[in-house]
Amino acid sequence: MTNRFTVSRTSETGVLWLRFQSQKGNSGGNLMNVAIAEPPANHSIALWVICAGFSLSFLAFVVATRFFWRIPAGTLLPKISTDRAEKSCDAVLSVCALLIPATLGLLTWLHEKVGVGSYMIPLGFALLYFFVLLIFTAYLRFNFLWQHDKDFEVSSQRNLRFGYWLTTATSSIVLGLILLSIPVLEMGFGWLKVKETQPKDAPVRVECNCKSTDAAPPPVSMPRNPVSTHHRKPQSK
Repeated sequence: MTNRFTVSRTSETGVLWLRFQSQKGNSGGNLMNVAIAEPPANHSIALWVICAGFSLSFLAFVVATRFFWRIPAGTLLPKISTDRAEKSCDAVLSVCALLIPATLGLLTWLHEKVGVGSYMIPLGFALLYFFVLLIFTAYLRFNFLWQHDKDFEVSSQRNLRFGYWLTTATSSIVLGLILLSIPVLEMGFGWLKVKETQPKDAPVRVECNCKSTDAAPPPVSMPRNPVSTHHRKPQSK
């Protein structure tokens, strides 16, 4: 008796092919071919260092704002028009309304196409910068500026909140856009790869051919109905 039994199944990592010893063919043992995909590069440590450096630079700029607005004695303080400041706040609010949904959209698309990865670090920091700028701008526009009708003076001792806002707006937009470009650069250099659509698993195919060398028994003859042999008795008169 000869038995043949083959099983083949295709997965996303490769092809598993098994042949049993009783099968007629090339191999008398088991053969396994598995293609292992190369894991993606992990740059999370470098990205954390970059984001930490940007955050320290941002804090340094904000702290140094007071020194930038120091006015020498005997010099007239610069006056800022309230109308001009309101238009600047409105423009920054529009930029935040554009950058925050764009960052969230990029984060969602990468999560769908790539999965969870180190690209979330710079996008998270960029989103934080944009939200801080949005909150600060809304406070300045609807709280601080409403206290001044025409103009106001800014120095290291007076109305320095406007100076802090200028530094925050400039630093947040520039640093946030740089962080937004990091995932795009990762895809350009091949560090961040879009995952391929996983093919559906092929169905398992089982083939079994059994042959027997034993002689088949002769067919059994079925008995036929016997013919009745009795005769009809004559009727007595």
